[in-house]
Amino acid sequence: MVIRYLFLIMATLAFGQAFSQELTEKDIRNMVEKESEQKLVVQCSVLTQEGFSYYAEIIADKLLAFQPNSANYNYRKGFLMLDSHTDFEGAMPYLKLAAKDVKKNFDVYSPKEKSAPTDAYYYLARCYHLNEQIPEAVEYYNKFITASDQGSELIPTVKLKLQQCEVAYREMSNPKDALVENVGKVINSERPEFNPVVSLDGSALYFTSKRAWEDNSTDKCRDKRFNQYTEDIYVSYVHFDGSWIDPFRLDFCDGARNEAIMAVSADERRIYVFQDTAGNGDIYYSDFTTNRFQEIQFLNDKRINTDNWEPHCYLTTDGQNLYFTSDRPGGFGGRDIYRVVRLPDGSWSEPINLGPSVNTPYDEDAPFVAIDNKTLYYSSNGPLSMGDFDVFVTRRDENNNWSAPINMGYPLNSTGDDIYYTTTVDGLRGFLTSLRKGGEGEKDIYEIKNSTQTLNNVAVLKGQIKTVDNQPIPEDVAITVNCISCKDKNSRTVFPRLRDEVYFSQMEPCEEYELVYTFDGGKREIYREKLKTGCDDKYYEIFRDITLDIKSINNGGNTVVADSKDPTKPIIDPIKPIKPIKPIDAVTNIDPITKTDWSNPRYKHYFEYNGNKINPKKGDFKRFVKEIEKQMKEGRKVIAINVYSSASTVPTKTYETNEKLSALRAENIKYDIMTYFQSNTRFNEKIVVTIKGSTVSGPAYQKDAQNRKKYRAYQYVEVITE
Repeated sequence: MVIRYLFLIMATLAFGQAFSQELTEKDIRNMVEKESEQKLVVQCSVLTQEGFSYYAEIIADKLLAFQPNSANYNYRKGFLMLDSHTDFEGAMPYLKLAAKDVKKNFDVYSPKEKSAPTDAYYYLARCYHLNEQIPEAVEYYNKFITASDQGSELIPTVKLKLQQCEVAYREMSNPKDALVENVGKVINSERPEFNPVVSLDGSALYFTSKRAWEDNSTDKCRDKRFNQYTEDIYVSYVHFDGSWIDPFRLDFCDGARNEAIMAVSADERRIYVFQDTAGNGDIYYSDFTTNRFQEIQFLNDKRINTDNWEPHCYLTTDGQNLYFTSDRPGGFGGRDIYRVVRLPDGSWSEPINLGPSVNTPYDEDAPFVAIDNKTLYYSSNGPLSMGDFDVFVTRRDENNNWSAPINMGYPLNSTGDDIYYTTTVDGLRGFLTSLRKGGEGEKDIYEIKNSTQTLNNVAVLKGQIKTVDNQPIPEDVAITVNCISCKDKNSRTVFPRLRDEVYFSQMEPCEEYELVYTFDGGKREIYREKLKTGCDDKYYEIFRDITLDIKSINNGGNTVVADSKDPTKPIIDPIKPIKPIKPIDAVTNIDPITKTDWSNPRYKHYFEYNGNKINPKKGDFKRFVKEIEKQMKEGRKVIAINVYSSASTVPTKTYETNEKLSALRAENIKYDIMTYFQSNTRFNEKIVVTIKGSTVSGPAYQKDAQNRKKYRAYQYVEVITE
């Protein structure tokens, strides 16, 4: 009998992998109904050894039906729940029971084995650690060290985990002022979601998901080892009420292969994609043309993609630096972060390892660089982490040296994996992948709202290329940003996003710039102006909107460039082919005067939730500007127009803060007023528009956003003349 049993074990081990590969879930479920407990123990052990955790867990459930209180069987169940889908909350009760009966000489293949191995202490400690129960985790990590063979390959891991527990205790005792929220079931499913990439203004969220396709066509593509679907890339956009719309899958995704998002260019015209086709995952890309992302292309640069793993990358906002992760030889250990610089011919430089300040003997991954090109966020799983990967921040000085990394702290970081951190342009909203208690399904995507500004000494140019009749803009409309006063005079060309014509560019503080707007491959100029960025050390934004007459462009109209000595005026002949609008703050300074012999028209508009624009061609606004125009015709010399705005206390996600929403309402109405009077050159120099107040007001928010009557009175813009 013993000989027969040993033969069964040896034969199963010899052919286990090939046999497992051929098995189906139906086969496994038939097996558990027919086979004896003895044979199921052997099969469960073989499948576990071969990494088929999902199949092994089905058998473990059957074994528990035979003996619910078996430490052996409870250990199997708890271990497999951790291994297959990292369900530490669900695994904990099984491992608690297993830890009550532990021995060193555990026989994994014997059906007579009732005890659990000493590894049960380790995996129970992992559950406590992931559940943020640090004292209990420390207790069972130490129990494992005491009870196990000191030659165990888990000993170094446990010693690292004990160091991480010390960090976790310290960080959790001194939490940072940040709000961490699960983005919810619209984005997160019961399957893993990860690699969030947020657009610079927070209006789009790209991410990777292992969810099933709607038509169930990917069922046949599920991984037998863990019962997981393949990775696909999705994108969601912000709804008018600040919520996320249902995400949609990018066209190039193939249900039979894995595609994971890495990074998105600032203009969202190129995305970088991870794909593994040869067992050494590489960087690919896809370009957005003809209203869709095209089939992915291999990034054919042997300095970047090698025979080793390159699992992640990030392209800086200016497009001049590519940071990526690689486990190639010559690093500091595990995965390291490298940087390549774009050369004048468009190629990339030799990779530069970021050095020992960033890279360690452990794994560093998921680099993200803020718009200042100096602040680097990344994740590391070394002894300075709270457990598994944590997000760290470091800053580069003028000599390209990186500062000592700082753990971003609790609650941004947890005791599980926290990785793929990305932020909006101002750093106030961040997104990351996290494995923490209370999630929707294994890894989830979370949003982080910081209470303090993380960036300083940087200016950001933001704008939108609009059209008078909402027609699509030419795809080659570009903005050249020339730094005139910079020590190393530099020039960069940025493009607006094709989905909404919005554009961004980083700028240096206290420098003079020239902005040149063109299309037709740079041959036809739309608008040109000079400006100087502020000299304080704060983060601030510069807004520039341009309006085009597309019909005239399509009819072959020409643009005539003219000289002007007044930097507040557009350097362009305002003829019909392309009609630029002055930036909202570009107005000649005129001292306002007060007169009592003229009536002072007023205008007030109440917005719906997150609304910030009016229809300037209708209603009371039209009557308001017509009255001002009438007074000008009758002899009024100068009129001062004061703008006041408010946002209610109902939280807004779309515009980052209610203060910014209120300010946007004021800027938009100012823009509408100036646009109206710019159409009549007789009056445009007689109007002074000033934003006098931009506030957040109203009753305290009590999670009753649907109470329109309560909050609408505090969502307004008011214009008063004097």
